[in-house]
Amino acid sequence: MGVKVPRKQVFSWFFIAIFLLLLYIFYQILNPFILALFWGAITTLTLYPIHIRLTKLLKNKNSISALIMTIVATFLIILPIVFILATVAVDMFDIYQSLTNNVEVSELKSKLAKLKGLLPVTVLEELQSKLQIEEINVHQMAVKGLSSASTYVINEVQNAATNLTGLLVSFGIMIFSLFFFFRDGESMLERIKSLIPMKDEQKDEIFKKFYDTLNAVIVGVMVTAAIQGLLLGLFFWAIGISYAVLGGVLTFIFALIPIAGAVIVWLPVGLYLVFTSSLYAGIGVLVFGGLVVSSVDNILKPMIIGGKVKLSTLFLVLTIFGSLSVFGFTGIILGPILLAIFMSFIEIYKSEYLESSD
Repeated sequence: MGVKVPRKQVFSWFFIAIFLLLLYIFYQILNPFILALFWGAITTLTLYPIHIRLTKLLKNKNSISALIMTIVATFLIILPIVFILATVAVDMFDIYQSLTNNVEVSELKSKLAKLKGLLPVTVLEELQSKLQIEEINVHQMAVKGLSSASTYVINEVQNAATNLTGLLVSFGIMIFSLFFFFRDGESMLERIKSLIPMKDEQKDEIFKKFYDTLNAVIVGVMVTAAIQGLLLGLFFWAIGISYAVLGGVLTFIFALIPIAGAVIVWLPVGLYLVFTSSLYAGIGVLVFGGLVVSSVDNILKPMIIGGKVKLSTLFLVLTIFGSLSVFGFTGIILGPILLAIFMSFIEIYKSEYLESSD
């Protein structure tokens, strides 16, 4: 006779199978909106301390505070970001059109030839040998680079226009979710924590690491990068440099990436202006970029992050670059958070299994 399987074990298998099936179905249902919900949650967590203070000022009227915070987040954060992205898309298209315009190409070529002539012959020869090319064609490199960037941006804009209904729905869901995340955020967090089969102190440690890392990335890194982008963009606008919004956004993006920084934007722009037609404007960009924009990163970031998050720089850089390739822009936030949680699990494993076995 065969071995009789206990009724309780059969029920457990059946329950787990149905539960996993329901999880998969639920994931498929929410999959189109996961990104909107993720950014809604990130926005809520970033502004949640303000929500707590506002709730106290309103004599614990949580729903009213949640509604006010949702309106504030929408008009002060989300809508300006949408406007900036649309402006960047237009600027990228205009620059690409300018570079491929025959009238402007001849003028650009003469400026680049002048710039190239200022470089020592030995430097040019060294670059040509390193890159294994017969002649450095800066204009062709610029057109090719901007063509790739413009094509990407334009394709994204076209996809957004094609899927306008879906985009508006996702945008609406993100704003809609903000209200409930603000109002019910604490109870949602407690329910999630109650489902994790760990000790309370372990769960608290994981969520503390998660929140500290999120604060470090959002406030310490993203806000610092945003200030750098805003400063350089405003300076470009003040001295009459075209595409100031694009310059500010590129500064923000490069400032987010480790071992990159805002210097990747202001240094080439400053040198180009110095060696072409606008000497004083170029010197102004170099001085302002070096003394003000890049100093923001060195001053603000350590002040904001402090000693809350202690992650290996090597693994942090690798995680961010890897997350960017897997998750896109979201990886800048998701990568460090996953690394921090992973390190927390390693600490729990050490304390629960390695140390207890000694």
